[in-house]
Amino acid sequence: MQTHARQLKQFVLKPTVYCYHKCPYCDLRQDFYTGMVAERKQALKVVPRQAGVRMPNPGHMPLDMALRTIDEAAALGMEELQLSGGDPLLYPHLIDVIKAAKRHPGVFVLMNSVGTGVTVDKAREIIDAGLGAWNFSVDTLDPVRYEKLRGVRNALPTIMKAIEVVREAGSDAPEFRMNYMCVITRHNFREIPELVAHCVDTGIASIYFMNVYGDNTGASLLTVAEINEFRDQVVPAIHAVLRAKDVPEIVQANAEYVMGTFFSRENPDENYAQGIYWPDRDSVKAACRVPDFYTLIEPNGSALPCCLVEISHVGVVGNVMDTPLAEVWSGEAFEQFREKRIPFCQRCSSPRNMTLGLVPSMCRQFRP
Repeated sequence: MQTHARQLKQFVLKPTVYCYHKCPYCDLRQDFYTGMVAERKQALKVVPRQAGVRMPNPGHMPLDMALRTIDEAAALGMEELQLSGGDPLLYPHLIDVIKAAKRHPGVFVLMNSVGTGVTVDKAREIIDAGLGAWNFSVDTLDPVRYEKLRGVRNALPTIMKAIEVVREAGSDAPEFRMNYMCVITRHNFREIPELVAHCVDTGIASIYFMNVYGDNTGASLLTVAEINEFRDQVVPAIHAVLRAKDVPEIVQANAEYVMGTFFSRENPDENYAQGIYWPDRDSVKAACRVPDFYTLIEPNGSALPCCLVEISHVGVVGNVMDTPLAEVWSGEAFEQFREKRIPFCQRCSSPRNMTLGLVPSMCRQFRP
């Protein structure tokens, strides 16, 4: 694909570094944020103070930059705006950002948020602004285990309350959907069939399954024996749940494909157990085309070609704080990343993460 023809289809804004949860497998990402906030604090020290004007929060994205980059992304072909973080619900200008994206015809807006403390009125305001999908992180239905995975007390009752609030708020929006996000760890993988059954019963549209990322200690990674158990017992149990729930055939066919991709055989199980998701650099480059259609902007303006650059701490391709997004998108640093990648790419699970559609419209692998 030639540079001049490349379109930025998936645009990700992380408007805030702040989050309600403290997930252990996210520690390296938090290290990335810590350095970012410290640098912004130093930069803000030289900004002239104005009487009665509150100084910007170094962990939040400036609103003017968010609005500008959304317009610039739309000019580059944006089809989807994903709001992530941190938790976008903690960003004071969330409504403005969603409305800015929806001013561009055909742009779909989705948000990753655990929804802590959201009210029906607030959720309805967010949906009415143009949010098309709300993604909730639910790794297990066991409250004790979920609390450990998420690092905060009463995490499961809190998110389940938020899900019910958002469900009520979105009941009059027929196109609005709720999805789950689930990291497959050694602590929760046996409970995934139960989670799938819960999702079908409660009208969740899909589950985005993710492999463990950033685990340098092996605390969350599946062992070789557990990987085999996942293949031989957990995956068949998921299919049994879907058959028992009598979901449409396309959903079952999609599930056969999606679940068969996890811990696939072209990469040794011993690699997976060490957090190495690809046998060599060439294989991951061939599998991953993400930098050709995706970029992520951090609250300080840093542009990333892949979300897991936050884990590697290497691979930032520019900064939109003082450079137009179009220049970053077609710039030398981004082109070099597309061509050469970085050593961390072998440890990147992102191309192996997949969406298990529970309704026909979310069976992405079967779209024309």
